[in-house]
Amino acid sequence: MTINQARRLQFVTRWHRRLAILVMAWLALLAASGILVNHAHDWGLDRKALADPLQRWLYGIEGSAESYCKTFPETGTECGQIFASLSLQSGNLLLSEHSLFLLDENGGLLEKISVASAGLARLEAGFSKGALVYLRGPEKTVQTDPDLLGFQALSELESGVLAGADWEKRQQQATGISWERFLLDLHAARFLGPLAKPFNDLAAGLILLLAASGAWLYRLRRRTNGY
Repeated sequence: MTINQARRLQFVTRWHRRLAILVMAWLALLAASGILVNHAHDWGLDRKALADPLQRWLYGIEGSAESYCKTFPETGTECGQIFASLSLQSGNLLLSEHSLFLLDENGGLLEKISVASAGLARLEAGFSKGALVYLRGPEKTVQTDPDLLGFQALSELESGVLAGADWEKRQQQATGISWERFLLDLHAARFLGPLAKPFNDLAAGLILLLAASGAWLYRLRRRTNGY
């Protein structure tokens, strides 16, 4: 091997290694996100909302329940799931998918009740009328008094009468983005906006260049070793 050939071999080898690190990092990200997307439904990623800080940073979406977290810190970590507040004679009733928060006139937390106590798997909507509160889940509707002392399931006929009421509904897309959507955007590099397509083209080009340089190095080393 001549000096010039040795220098070329050293130069190509150095850049081959650098390209390999970049390409492998990108391929590892594609593989990891691809596995998660492939099992998104099995693991509930298509139904679980992306964390509010990530939605705010990546998508510019403000959490719809952020005001509840600031106004009623007593609700703890579940404040982000609150979707409505019903005004009662004695205070307010905050509604979340899995819990009810009964507050006094000063906003103090009187009681936290699981929606399972009302016979609901999850809460989808609610409204108050007079001295009664109505809560609706995917399978039935229940009514209760403002103190939440007892829950009575309504018949289909009674529920049908309430269909046109002014329900406060839990919007499934209120938080905007699911983990599956985030992973799909990450997999396709959509966060780069208009640069996403050129970036993917560049990544594909680097893979081809890496393959070509690897083949060239393999051929050169075989010739050098006399094969």
